[in-house]
Amino acid sequence: MTRRRREDSVRNEAQVLTAARETLDERGLGADVREIARRAGVGVATVYRHFPTKDDLVQAAMRTDLDGWTEVTAQAVEEADAWTGLRTIVEHTVATMARHRAILDGMTSRAEAFAACHAHLAEALSGVVARAHEQGTLRRDVSAGDVGLQILALSGVAQLAPDEQTLHRHVGLTLDGLRART
Repeated sequence: MTRRRREDSVRNEAQVLTAARETLDERGLGADVREIARRAGVGVATVYRHFPTKDDLVQAAMRTDLDGWTEVTAQAVEEADAWTGLRTIVEHTVATMARHRAILDGMTSRAEAFAACHAHLAEALSGVVARAHEQGTLRRDVSAGDVGLQILALSGVAQLAPDEQTLHRHVGLTLDGLRART
């Protein structure tokens, strides 16, 4: 028989996740669990009761957006116009990274995270890149790995850009450089 969770336990977990998202977005991976607990209005022990490690908390806090990214990527890959799909993946990925400093921190502070992200992007992009080549919309000398590296390079722009408009402009510049000339 499955035991029902207490109402206060469910509420505390939701408060911790909300506080974690806000704090991680602002401070990145350097966010302190004590600050997250304070924002959530709970004790540190309550945070650790729900999330045994800080990594568990970070993963849970980012899960919704990362699941959303996976869904958008899957839809973009199926887009009939490969260039539109490719553009969607690049724009959505960069926007997600810009919103979540913890994602940027994770990629820039850990070589294995950077390598894993690059490999995942290249895999996700391979089909849409091949179709864009077939449709003549992507430069022939551009690989899925190249597009993945450009996305990761734009993560640096996301950290430095003074506003969303500047970031969007740089995404456009990058996409213009990748697009085949007719």
